[in-house]
Parts: sequence; C-alpha cells; structure tokens
Amino acid sequence: MRDGYDIKTGRRMRLPAAIALLACLWAGCVDLTVENDNSPDNSQVLADPNDVVNLVGSSFLDFWRANIGGNGQMPLSAIADELSYSWANFAGRHLSSEPRVAFDNSPTFPYAEAMKGPWDNNYLAISNTSDALAIIDEDESAFEDAAKLKAFALFVQGLCHGYIALRYDQGFTIDEHSDLANLALKPYPEVMAFALQKLEASIAIANEHSFSIPAGDDWIFGLTVANEDLARLAHSFMARFIASVARWPDERANADWAAVIRHAEQGITEDWAPIGNDSGAPEWDPVKAWGQDGRSWSRADYHTIGPADASGGFQRWLDTPVGDRNVFDIYTSDRRIVGPEDGMETIVAGDHREEAGAHPAGTVLTYPRNSGTDFEYWGIPGPFPSSRGTYHYSSHTHKRYRAYLKDGNNGPMVQFKVTELDMLVAEGLLRTGGSAARVAELVNKTRVARGQMNPASASDPLGSPDDAQSPADAASLWAKLKHEKNIECYLAAAGRAYFDKRGWGDLTPGTPVHFAVPGGELEVLEMPVYTLGGVGGQDASK
Repeated sequence: MRDGYDIKTGRRMRLPAAIALLACLWAGCVDLTVENDNSPDNSQVLADPNDVVNLVGSSFLDFWRANIGGNGQMPLSAIADELSYSWANFAGRHLSSEPRVAFDNSPTFPYAEAMKGPWDNNYLAISNTSDALAIIDEDESAFEDAAKLKAFALFVQGLCHGYIALRYDQGFTIDEHSDLANLALKPYPEVMAFALQKLEASIAIANEHSFSIPAGDDWIFGLTVANEDLARLAHSFMARFIASVARWPDERANADWAAVIRHAEQGITEDWAPIGNDSGAPEWDPVKAWGQDGRSWSRADYHTIGPADASGGFQRWLDTPVGDRNVFDIYTSDRRIVGPEDGMETIVAGDHREEAGAHPAGTVLTYPRNSGTDFEYWGIPGPFPSSRGTYHYSSHTHKRYRAYLKDGNNGPMVQFKVTELDMLVAEGLLRTGGSAARVAELVNKTRVARGQMNPASASDPLGSPDDAQSPADAASLWAKLKHEKNIECYLAAAGRAYFDKRGWGDLTPGTPVHFAVPGGELEVLEMPVYTLGGVGGQDASK
C-alpha cells in the first residue's frame, strides 16, 4: 500500500475502498482510483527516512478522525442516551429513536458513513503504521529515533485495533507481518487481544528508551509527549479496553479486573486533552462543540442526568409511555446539575444566558433555579421537531466544555479523564471483593469536591452491577459509582457511555451491543450484508 503517498504532506493520497483489497493495494496490483502518473511507485515511496517519520507522525490524526470525529462520537453518544438529538446527522435519529431498530447496514443507507468512516480510517492508520514499521525493521540504524517511531506506531496500531474491537462484532488484525493475501475476519475478542499486544509492545519500548515528541511536531495535537507519557497513555487505554470490550453484563463481570486495576494505576495522572486548532480542521472534537450547543444541536439526555432527580419527576418520566414523555424539572443535591439555591429564578433573555437564544431578547423567564456547574437549565424543551419524539426533549444542556465552543473550537479536547481510571479501579474493587473504603474514597474525589454531596462511606451497601445509577445518600456504592462516571465523564471520551452501559446492562432495550462490518465492505468480501440490534433482534440489549 505504499503507492499513492504524498511525501510533502505526510498524508496518504487515497483510501482503499475495502479492507478485503489490502493485499492487492499494498502490492500495487489493484487500484480503485485514477492514479497520478507523477506519484512515486513502490520502489520510490518512503525511501527517505523523513517520509517514514511523517507517516508515523500523521497516523494519530487518522485514529482521531476514525474515533473522535463526528461519525466516531456522535452516534455512540446518542445511542447511549448520553447526548440527546433527533437530527438525522451521523445516523443519530436512526440509532436513538424508540423503539430501537436494527442499524441499516446497507451500503446505500444515507448515513452509512456512521459505521463506514470509523472502519476505513482505523484501517488507514493501521496500514500507514504497518508500512512504517516494515521499513524501520529493515534497517533501524537509518532512523535517528527508531525507538520513538516504533513505540508510537505500535501505540496507534493498538488504539485502532482496540476501537475496531469495541465498535464492531468482528474485524481484521493487521500489522507489518501480516499475509495480506490471506486475511480473515476475526471475532472482537481476538481483535482486542491483538490490540492489547500492540499496546504492551509500545509500553515495553517506551520503558526501555528515553525520547520526547515535541508539541511543535503535532503528533498528538499540540502536546509534548515523553516516553513516560506514552507508556501511561497506553496503560490507560489498556484499562479502558479490557473493561469496555464486554457486550453483556456477564462478560464484563468476567473481565480480568486485576489487569484493569493494574493498568489503571499505571495510567495518566492528569486529564489527557489534545489541543484543538480551530473549526473545520481535522483536529477538533464535535461533542465539545455540538454537545454544548443546546440552541440548535443537542441536549443532555434525561437517561443520564435524570437519575439525580430526588422529586420523583424522573421516575414519572420513565413510567410515562415513551411517546408521551416531555420535559420536567430536576431537583437534586448534585451541584453539577442543579444550582445551590432553592426557590425561583428570573432572568431576561438576551441579558442572561445568551446561549438560550431561542427566546426573543427581553423575554422574562421565571423557573426553578436549576443550573449547575456542568449542566444549564434553559426553560424550553429543545430544538427538535415534536414529530420525531418529545422523549428526545430535555430542559438541560451541557456547558462544561463551552469555552472550547466559544473559542471557535480551539483549546483542550479532553478524551481521557483521571476520573475514568478511578472509577475503573473502584469497579474492579467492587467486583473482586476489594476495599469498600477505597471505593468510597475514589467516588468521593468528585462526588464531594465537584458534586458537593454528602460523602459515600465504606458502610454504604455495596449493591450490585444491576443497581440503577443514583447519587442518593442511601444508594449503594455501585449506584454512586455509575452516577459519578456518567456525570463526571459526560462527553469526555468517544463511546465511553455506550461501552460502559452495555457492559452494565443499562442500554435502552433493542440497542445493538455492537455493529456489523460495514455493508460496502461485506459486498466486496462477497459476504451477505447483515445487521444487528432492534427490539428482539440479533445482538440487541434486553
């Protein structure tokens, strides 16, 4: 696959139409596009070590496009009932409407890119890093920073295979040693095992060699990354992957929780946030933008923030037939969701909360004082057509990352929070009979400091993974853990809510627990197009 590489920009000039054709594309025997006569052939491409450096350095961008871009995040947040929107964009309406339906995996589905895009871009990054590693292995002495290049390429290979395993029911495992003429689809556990092997290999190199990736090189969007940092990131993703690959509660229960804890405790010590470089550029995070825009794009789904309600409103909402659900006011002691004062609040549209621009300037609005530090009460149900279901409505929108939106999509884009690792450790302790006192301590790091709620205690009931999310003082440690993770990590990491909720058994019934190999890919493979999910369908949540 070395033909078609743009040496100047360090970017691949064309994307293979299907992974099934990788063997021929790599060898140059098949091409699905009109080739540029001036492009270098296989004997010329990547002959200069700098070309290989560019190839490795640009591979993280393909990973980002695959998993954090619009098709990477938006569908999974919507289907997890984290972010609520009924627009058709990114198949959001198709996936989040109720009753749930099977994903339309036809290649002609207008929003097929929701699953095709992540597949293609993950395998593009895998292809690029495989090219680079093959050349580095031929003569490491030709490269000044061979260890850095290998550690980073393996890191990206691990991430991309990991997200293929998280998202799809099966996939290919590919590296520089693969026989591309004999590729075969493998079930997701095997793909994940391959991903973990790559991350382990990256960690081993990073632990043995000192190196630094300067922020100016932009390999990870404006961040300086030392070898120790790369190892911590790899450990963090390993903890996430081992826990999150489960499709069902029993599968998550049987995960290697000792390994989850071990990797989490060697993970990042501060939130990981690549730097966005402005609207429209590839280095951006859509949920940090659209997820903060309650006027036209989205709202916070009641399934995620509603469990905090102590008034009975959320339970009444759940008990109402889906088609009749509408907005309600949330009353909770969680100060991330609701403000600190009781009583009513009066504001004037245009003078206060300018983001709530659906109200004409000068309109006087009076409603319960209901804005917290992370979520804002708008007093209106949302921008979505009622014909698409008022159950999509919510009176709240997220605002924790609004500075990123207001700055033209510039600035930090959190994709891994230390809280996620804390909650993985806490979950591992609950599942393995570990210290309840430490679980409470980990929960309280955000429950008390940010939520301003009464602390959890080792004397609280442990509960079980079946417990519903709740921050109530009388709730179990399991319920409090779920609440902290869902609120504190809200919109922080692509797919996090979806991966957690399927393993906890908390997805809306009929939600697919994973997705089929994209239909266009199946057609090239000469395999029947299949799909998953839908109430009563194959691989659908109960």
